Amino acid sequence: MNSATQTVESAKQFLLSKLDEQALRDGVSLSDIERRMFLFSEVGNSPPDFEAAEQFDAECDDTAYEKKIAKLLRRSYARDKKAADSRRSWKEALSVFRDEGFYGLVMVDQAGIPRPGDSVWKALFSPMLFAELAVMAIGFIVVFRPDIVHLVLPDWLRLLLLPVFFYLMWLTGEVFKRQSMK
Repeated sequence: MNSATQTVESAKQFLLSKLDEQALRDGVSLSDIERRMFLFSEVGNSPPDFEAAEQFDAECDDTAYEKKIAKLLRRSYARDKKAADSRRSWKEALSVFRDEGFYGLVMVDQAGIPRPGDSVWKALFSPMLFAELAVMAIGFIVVFRPDIVHLVLPDWLRLLLLPVFFYLMWLTGEVFKRQSMK
């Protein structure tokens, strides 16, 4: 299927078919409401299914649902990416959603499935990178070169601060990872 002729709806159906196939392989049941919510979009080619969204909110835990769907998508993509044709089909389907938003993309992103347009440059110029670099620079100066900013710190204190700065770097990454998943 060519991405130029592929519509948002056909791309959604492709992803849903991959989700259904993997659920069948794994012996996981998907209810009608779970399938409808995967396709949910407030804006798009099809009218929004707010009744399904209300029913889903009343009956389902969205965190558990997203984990379940992301796991199925991750396993399906891992199996399909081994074959060039299947990998291309995923890429074509996901490229349709470049400017489109639908709930299923939340789980695609949680599954770690790369979408066309995700690039190294986008990652390099992310706020996370700048925040981590700032923590690293401050940590380097305080621990290794405090004389640059006229700090006089005993060696034992600088050694104690080293793991603190490593923890702050890790924490910065975790905060931005959680924000990007929302």
